[in-house]
Amino acid sequence: MSVIPEHEINALKAMEGYEQMLEIDRLSKAYQVDETSIRAAISSAPGQGPPPSTPAPPWVPSQKNQSQPSAPSKVGPTLLNREQLRYEYDPSREAAQRREQINQAISCSACGVALGIPDVRPIKVTCPACLFEKTYTE
Repeated sequence: MSVIPEHEINALKAMEGYEQMLEIDRLSKAYQVDETSIRAAISSAPGQGPPPSTPAPPWVPSQKNQSQPSAPSKVGPTLLNREQLRYEYDPSREAAQRREQINQAISCSACGVALGIPDVRPIKVTCPACLFEKTYTE
């Protein structure tokens, strides 16, 4: 029976879950030590354990992200050539009526997705890809 080096024990302390279990299995075969001895060495070894984790607050879809600006933007949208875009993937009558209202094509300032919008200002645009909201006044 061999003694497991301290750097191996410290590496084990930094791991958790399945990754730690696989490493314990590898070390038990390499050093001919049983799993309970390795786990005892992990719990009794001095040094830093894994950093304490604080759980993230639960995501609630009805709440808006407060980090996004809510004031209307004075900068106009980045215009694209509307004729180069194809947005006729929905063959319904309602979609055809919505397409008739589209006069401009812009790109989302957050993710760059092309969006078709009417030329009415002010207009509040919500990107369907990243849910970024922006209000254009010009």
